[in-house]
Amino acid sequence: MRTLLLLTLLPLGAAAQHCAYDFSSVIVVRPHAAGDTAVIEGLRITLLDGNNLPVVHNEKPWYLFHRNVKLDLPYRKRGYYGVPDFFPFAKNNYILVVPDDFITEGMKVLVQDERDAGPLNKERDQWPVRYKQAVVPLTAFDSYELCGVFDEEEYPPMEGRPNFTPVDVTLIRR
Repeated sequence: MRTLLLLTLLPLGAAAQHCAYDFSSVIVVRPHAAGDTAVIEGLRITLLDGNNLPVVHNEKPWYLFHRNVKLDLPYRKRGYYGVPDFFPFAKNNYILVVPDDFITEGMKVLVQDERDAGPLNKERDQWPVRYKQAVVPLTAFDSYELCGVFDEEEYPPMEGRPNFTPVDVTLIRR
């Protein structure tokens, strides 16, 4: 009888221990202008495979990074195609959630400034600054596991890998 009770309750205990981000990692990219540390708003950041083509996942486009911004919504759908999640340790950089076994080595990020030139800034008598596109290769250590650390302010050091550092992309003015 005890064995039957234990076998009945064991799956419930195992299910309760799962993290919201089991088997998920995040790639964090920090694009900024040369000589400035501020993250540039409104960029298009694409994940490229080893052949310099946008990455596709389950036959769907799956390659655009988004800003790590906290959304105050009553219902937040988690997942690759849901409402973007917020990770405090990623600060105000761009993020992309990928599977835990995703191999970033040999991949690249393409950063493009496709913002509309917009109107002339009358106060400064100049057009908005635009930047040249940049391609930055990724390493095997550019994705970070999320389970257990997704809500941390600082990403904890992990044994056997470098400390958390966003992929640094320095952009040059056109």
